[in-house]
Amino acid sequence: MATAAQQLIQRARPAPPPVPYDWERVMRRLGTAVPQDYRELLDAGGGGLWLGYLRLHVPAGLKHIDLERSKLEWEQLQDLFDDEVVGPPDDLAPDDGLLPWASTGAGITLYWQISPEARSGPYPIRISDRDGDVWERHDLPTTDLLLGIVQGELHSELLNESWMQRDTLFTPYADA
Repeated sequence: MATAAQQLIQRARPAPPPVPYDWERVMRRLGTAVPQDYRELLDAGGGGLWLGYLRLHVPAGLKHIDLERSKLEWEQLQDLFDDEVVGPPDDLAPDDGLLPWASTGAGITLYWQISPEARSGPYPIRISDRDGDVWERHDLPTTDLLLGIVQGELHSELLNESWMQRDTLFTPYADA
């Protein structure tokens, strides 16, 4: 059976990026591994807008979708937690971090929850609302979660189904 990444690639038929991503550089900058299934999807050209709604962060992307800037966002989020501007998920361990890997135009952000003992994945996925007041947890590999959203099988209080364009599966960033 095809993996979730392979199913997404088969459905979207993306074109590989003109220059392959330097994943070793990306992981050095982030200080952690990027899940293999996510790398497989992006290497096939899956960096773009899914369902007209979910923006996947890519290496050397635009400011709001740059995976390599995710560590800075992680650190800024930690500062907000420390200053009690927003609250972390209730069960987030003190040494865990949240690394953003996707977002929506409505301010919803999807994170990998990275703990010191699991720096190579798989990572639980956290989804937060715009204000960081509501958190969801999904214990799925990244592309399994994305495939579940694409197939309409993963339900979330935060990912608004009415904002998804089911007639447009995937738009690469060059076309978005």
